Amino acid sequence: MANKVTASIVFDFKGETFYPHIELDLDNLMQRYHSLPLRSSLYEMLATKNNIGSHSYEHELLLGATIQFSDAKGDAISFFNHGEFDIAAYQQYWLQNKIRYHLKQIIQTELDINEAEQHPSLIDAMLAAFKFGQNYKQTLENSKCKE
Repeated sequence: MANKVTASIVFDFKGETFYPHIELDLDNLMQRYHSLPLRSSLYEMLATKNNIGSHSYEHELLLGATIQFSDAKGDAISFFNHGEFDIAAYQQYWLQNKIRYHLKQIIQTELDINEAEQHPSLIDAMLAAFKFGQNYKQTLENSKCKE
């Protein structure tokens, strides 16, 4: 199932109520950019998608309004609560799932184990090794900067 959420804003201008909104395909955004847009970027995405010019009064009103989230679908539902969407937590969740997916592929290819899910401790051990490698790499990079 696709992981999606709708971002929207409501504001009034010249007696008319505006409802700019955009449905965010979270999987597509994460695959393309490895992150989700920050709130500031969401405002610009909302303006562009809803034909609100960047030099208009409507744009200023849009920037002053609060973004609300709704219609969460898929795994995004777990990160949605009363009009708020925890972008950082969802990103972390998505990236962890991607890493786990690739680790399962390695287990299948290198160890000839087709049902990696039946060996959660093996996946956890590989994940720990992966994180160790990331931390070690960062430590090496930091030590080079100090030389």
